[in-house]
Amino acid sequence: MSNIKEILNKSSVFNSLGEDDIQRLEPLFEKREIHPGDIIAKAEDTAQFFFLLNKGTILLAMEEGRSVVLNTPGDFIGLELLSARGVYKTTMTVLENGSVFVVPRQDFLSVIQEDSSAAAVIMTSWQEYLDKTASFAKNIEDLSLPEHF
Repeated sequence: MSNIKEILNKSSVFNSLGEDDIQRLEPLFEKREIHPGDIIAKAEDTAQFFFLLNKGTILLAMEEGRSVVLNTPGDFIGLELLSARGVYKTTMTVLENGSVFVVPRQDFLSVIQEDSSAAAVIMTSWQEYLDKTASFAKNIEDLSLPEHF
């Protein structure tokens, strides 16, 4: 897979969106190559981006020795899995060559803060993804937007 539309349609967080919503999200993302050893987000740095895995393997090292390995195209790395109050709380290290699509954090938050059906779909799908991928992370309903993201 190589284009953002394919990845958005494959992602469990975004695949329930309508075609118009996918087209609206597409221009927000930029593709970047990743290589083993790259640190693409570091805990305690200012959170600037969220990420959508296109290809490769990424390790998310979290507090208290917890970690998550993501290697499925369409895995979304954002919101409380990655940051809190505008600061990364997770260090993301690349384990295997590939690429990610990056979206500016504030641009993505603007989309999900809208009172729209797309925002509701994304947030519901995100909670399901988070429960499956990192059930030890805080539930999204425990957080208030935008302060905590």
